[in-house]
Amino acid sequence: MKLDAKDLKRLQWAIAFLVVMALLGGGSVWTIQQLKKSSEKTFKEATAARQDIQTRLARARVEEQELRDKISRFQTLKARGYIGAEQRLDWIETIARIKAARRIFKLAYEFAPQRPVDASVLPGGASAGGFEIMSSQMKLQIELLHEGELLAFLADLRDTVPALLQVRSCTMERIAPSTTNRGNNAQLKAECILEWITLREAK
Repeated sequence: MKLDAKDLKRLQWAIAFLVVMALLGGGSVWTIQQLKKSSEKTFKEATAARQDIQTRLARARVEEQELRDKISRFQTLKARGYIGAEQRLDWIETIARIKAARRIFKLAYEFAPQRPVDASVLPGGASAGGFEIMSSQMKLQIELLHEGELLAFLADLRDTVPALLQVRSCTMERIAPSTTNRGNNAQLKAECILEWITLREAK
């Protein structure tokens, strides 16, 4: 089939229309692809932002729980009397009560002046936020029937005194039978060094 000039003239508008439609179609495809890329980018950014918010929220919840735990521990320490001025009178009365209740044969002790804890007691030092960790060292001499009495005495102290008790050292030796003091049936003598630890507000 041959096309002459008249046929081409009649078809030129149809061809122009097809070209225009092809251009419009190509433009639409390009526009759709650009919109798709833009929406994918927006979706990725929104997803990343949501994940960041979720991460921050989770971290905030962890920090909130840590803060609650610290407040709870602080309140426990305060209720036990660990925070504030040391209560030596209470310590002395408690020791006397335990001695009488446990019928300890002989008990003598001496407190050293209060001081900030040293590295041998607490490697991190005496600073604890807005507080100083203080210690009063006690030298204890005690005569007992057996080792279990010493452990029970120390356990009673830990459970009742308004201070954190740390045993630095203890030495024990057997007592030779006495012919002069028949009322004392103690079999063992112990010498211990204890740290009575409290917290006070930093100056």
